[in-house]
Amino acid sequence: MKAKISIIGLSFWILTANCLITNVLKGQELSSIREVFDRYVQAIHNSDIETLFTTVMDKNDFFFLTSTGDLIDTREGYYNFHADWFKETEWEMPVELLNTYEGDQYGYSTAIFHYRSKLADGRMYNLDSYFTLIFNKEKGHWKVVADVCTPISRYYTGDNAEIKYDAEQEFVYHVIKNRRTVRKFKSTPIPEEHIIKILDAARMAPTAGNQQPWKFLVIRDREKLNELIEKAPEWYLEANTEKIKPDKMQEMKESITTMVEYALSAPVYVAVLVDSNSRYADYIIYDGSLAAGYLMIAARALGYGTGFFTSFFPEKQMKEFFNIPDHFNLICFTPIGIPEEWPECPRKKELEELIIFESF
Repeated sequence: MKAKISIIGLSFWILTANCLITNVLKGQELSSIREVFDRYVQAIHNSDIETLFTTVMDKNDFFFLTSTGDLIDTREGYYNFHADWFKETEWEMPVELLNTYEGDQYGYSTAIFHYRSKLADGRMYNLDSYFTLIFNKEKGHWKVVADVCTPISRYYTGDNAEIKYDAEQEFVYHVIKNRRTVRKFKSTPIPEEHIIKILDAARMAPTAGNQQPWKFLVIRDREKLNELIEKAPEWYLEANTEKIKPDKMQEMKESITTMVEYALSAPVYVAVLVDSNSRYADYIIYDGSLAAGYLMIAARALGYGTGFFTSFFPEKQMKEFFNIPDHFNLICFTPIGIPEEWPECPRKKELEELIIFESF
């Protein structure tokens, strides 16, 4: 019985000693900046926030400039940043130490961090950055007082890690994939500078023989748009009378009116027009459609929703309503505005269904 108690007591003593040794190591004050740096990096690799913060000064004032240019100026904020980061699992960050410097009171270390994170779609996000830690002696020991991250490059890789896509290239793909047809808008005004920038992009679309047959009629007059809300349902019902059962006419009118009210809730509209007197008149429909596409991508890049609207806005009536000359054709009437909410992406066909290489 005494032997069993002794063994239990010894086991308890060993466990206690191990805990004490671990705590001592975590709290051990290191003598050089290089040693503190190594502990700091090891703690990051282990997602060990408690050990990491044995290397950070105790005072709450702090200076942390993130890779995105955000400033965190408290120890608490620095702690929360790392606590959130360490919840993630699909990442790694090899480190190259470039140099360290120790003065009497201040010092620094400079390294290159190669951050790699796996995204939900399987791609890898890569960030290479200079990473400068500034140290101050606190009670005679080196502690981190500032952390400055200076990006060198950001890029993305797919299945082939040798092929890299920089942030600007990824942004273009992101904008295209996140363009949506929006059918209800907030009334938030749009700066004229944004309207001009969007239309400047639209005019850069490809065009047959560089004929540039387009005109962009911009409508911001709310009274005129409210009048259009009254007219458009009538135009639609007139064009589709034969398709609508008489007993469903009132119901259809109410439904169409609601849809038109939503569609015309944006602060800005653009009628994309093309000139039928252009040199290559057979191609103006393509030129105009391309310009409308460029317009919509540019608008999405600035955070606005659009739509390629034609059904409620027939060409003949719209030309009369806006006094558009006869030789222009209407490609579409698109809103530009901030959506009430961004629609979910509708199901798209798989790419494999659409691609044929060389021949059918």
